[in-house]
Amino acid sequence: MDYNKVEDTIMKKAMEYFKDHAIKFFGIEEKIIAPAVTELKNIEIKTNQMDYLFYTEDGGYLHFEFQTTNKKDDLSRFLYYDTSLYCKDKKKVKTVVIYSADIENTDTYIDGGSVKYSVEAFYMNSLNGDERFDYLKEKIINGTPLTDEDIVNLTFIPLMKTKEDKNTRIMKCIELADKIKIKEDKNKCTTLLYALFDKFGDEVSKKKFMEVISMTEVGKMIFEDGKAEGKAEVLIKLLIKKFKSVPQQYIDKIKVSPEVVVEEIATDIFELEKIQDLEKYFTL
Repeated sequence: MDYNKVEDTIMKKAMEYFKDHAIKFFGIEEKIIAPAVTELKNIEIKTNQMDYLFYTEDGGYLHFEFQTTNKKDDLSRFLYYDTSLYCKDKKKVKTVVIYSADIENTDTYIDGGSVKYSVEAFYMNSLNGDERFDYLKEKIINGTPLTDEDIVNLTFIPLMKTKEDKNTRIMKCIELADKIKIKEDKNKCTTLLYALFDKFGDEVSKKKFMEVISMTEVGKMIFEDGKAEGKAEVLIKLLIKKFKSVPQQYIDKIKVSPEVVVEEIATDIFELEKIQDLEKYFTL
C-alpha cells in the first residue's frame, strides 16, 4: 500500500466536503469551483504547503489557514504563499485565517513599504462550543439525522470557545462522532476530523481518533489497501511518516517479526517518542 496515496484520497474527500459546506460556515461569499494544489514547489520556506486552497468562480484563489498559535512569522509565511501563487499564475488571492479560541486578536496586515498585504481573520472564540456540543449530542443520541451545518459544527467545536481545554474537547468530539448512527454522516465527520487532526491534534487524541476511525469507511480504506501489501510494510511506512526516517536495522527486524509484534507496534505507534523505543518490542 502507498500510505501517502491513501492519505491523499482522504484529504481530497475532505477538501471536497470543505468546499461544499464549510465555506458557508465562515460566511464566505466567493463561489468555489474546485480544490487547487496546496503544495508550492521550489520555494525556500520550512512549511511549503497551505491548509486549503480553492479556485473561485471569478478566476482567483481562496486560501484558508487554520491557526492555533499567534506567531508573527505566520503572517509573513502566508504572504510568501500568496505572492508565490500570484507570481506563478497571476491570479488574485483572498486569504482567510481561522484562529482557534485561544486567540482573540492578531495582526492581519503587513506594511512592507511598497508591499501591502492583508488577510481576513475569523476568530473561533466568537462561537460557543459548549452550546453547540450539547445540541449535537442530543441529536446524535436520539438518532436524528445531521445537517451539513451540524457536521461542520461538530468538526470545528474543538477550536471554539469552551469551558474545557482543547484536548478534552477534542476527545469528546471524537467519542461523539463515534456514536453517529447514520453511516454517511459518520464518514463525512471523520473525514473532516482526520484532515484537521493531521494539522493540530496531539499524540493522545490522534491515538484515540485512530481507534474510532478504524470502524469507518475511511479506516477500512487504509486497512483494505494494507492487506495487499502486508502489515509489516504498512507499519514501516507509518513509522517513516512519524519519524521521517527509520534505520535499516529496524526495518529488517520488523519484516521478520511475528504478526502479533507488528500489530502491537502499530497499536502503540502514537506513544513512541523516539525511533529507539522500538527496541523493547524486539527483545521480548
